Amino acid sequence: MGGGAGRPVVLGVDLATAAARVHAVDPADGTVLAEAARPLPAPRTPRPGWVEQDPQYADAARGALAEVCAALGARAADVAALSVTGTSGTVLAADADGRPTGPALLYSDDRGRDLVPAGTGASAGRLLWLAAHTPGARYLHTPDVVVADLTGVLVTDTSHALKAGTDPAARRWPQPLADRLGAALPDLVHPGTPVGTVRDAVAAELGLPRGVVVVAGMTDGCTAQIAAGAVAPGQTIGVLGTTLVLKGVAAAEVDRDGVYSHLAPDGSWWPGGASNTGAGTLTATADLAALDTEALAAGPSPLTCYPLPPPPRQGERFPFRDEQVQAFLVGPGADRAGPVQRHRAELDGVAFTERLGLELLAGLGVASTDHRAVGGGSRSLPWLTVRASTLGRPVSRPATPHSGFGAALLAATALEAGGPAALPEVTARAVHPDVVVDPDPAQVEGLAAGYRRLLDELGRRGLLEHRPLPTPAVPA
Repeated sequence: MGGGAGRPVVLGVDLATAAARVHAVDPADGTVLAEAARPLPAPRTPRPGWVEQDPQYADAARGALAEVCAALGARAADVAALSVTGTSGTVLAADADGRPTGPALLYSDDRGRDLVPAGTGASAGRLLWLAAHTPGARYLHTPDVVVADLTGVLVTDTSHALKAGTDPAARRWPQPLADRLGAALPDLVHPGTPVGTVRDAVAAELGLPRGVVVVAGMTDGCTAQIAAGAVAPGQTIGVLGTTLVLKGVAAAEVDRDGVYSHLAPDGSWWPGGASNTGAGTLTATADLAALDTEALAAGPSPLTCYPLPPPPRQGERFPFRDEQVQAFLVGPGADRAGPVQRHRAELDGVAFTERLGLELLAGLGVASTDHRAVGGGSRSLPWLTVRASTLGRPVSRPATPHSGFGAALLAATALEAGGPAALPEVTARAVHPDVVVDPDPAQVEGLAAGYRRLLDELGRRGLLEHRPLPTPAVPA
């Protein structure tokens, strides 16, 4: 396990849609020692609804790994473990050794939608479509290809396979897939499981020492959660990008419409929900920084807003499900609202959705006493102030919110006496805040009133079945 004399180094390989990225991390304190990326082929759409990609994952990962090892210099000899993360639901056909035999169908590909068996998920339909149209000896997720290339071992972790309808606790594929694909499906392993070591010839080519342990990974959403350090009870994460994703930690699996649960390396469950609201619903498109500052100065909006994408992309998934609901802005003078007034109402509306989602998750056993914010929308300090003031407690923004960083910390559990169960201890050492934003006392009361108005409006429209119990504020 590693050949150097210094502190161990761990690597995280992130297979994003555009590139394979590698982070080299000192897990003792979370220092990023080196990073590199290699581009992946651009996705193509040969037909409407089809989204595929040339599967150059192993080559891109090797290139980025070699560059990181070169950048590490003598510390490359201290590399002890690595893990691979990727997008959820991207699948492909491969030969018996795990080498792709056709294009990867990306998570957004609609092929197989009409083949999805009851009790499974969208990626099950894509797997069945592959079996019917581009048969292979194996059917894999993208990280499996890289793991097979590095180690010669063919496995799939339960996190990447979750949306195929697997039973993560039992490590069992859904029966409809098992009946159809049988031995073409690789064995399932829990995230954090050491699955093998990098083959000697590959290690020599990349500049790695012998015996580097390869640890089963999780989806990029889960490794982003690890990178945020939200892996212990009470810790939650709000990923504010184009949409808003909320995730937390629970002792038991949460099975509710709109909420999905990954089985974590330590045996806990990570439930989460994804809303269609988010930064992608803001109607302003220019000079957002200036608008954010003006909107913060304007104070809480007297208008009631639920921001959603415009038709035909309307609809909501969580914290309630309605495929036809559209964005609304109501209240005195709503039809005359100027850019700053509308922008502030939208910022408030997204923050209210975050609070509503967290309160609904709390009612399902997912407590939130330590909330972390990541995603492009979290770069706005004014918006972070609105979010903290809406929750009535501080919100922290992690310093290194990258999926590859999280994958590296997952790999570090292979070096711990407690194994995967030690993940909370690893993140407590390695994850640090970039900034902690406190509530603005001048805004808390007005935002609380605005949140109550939104709950009333959602109830009046029949969109909210049960009014959530408020989460008690946590002292700063």
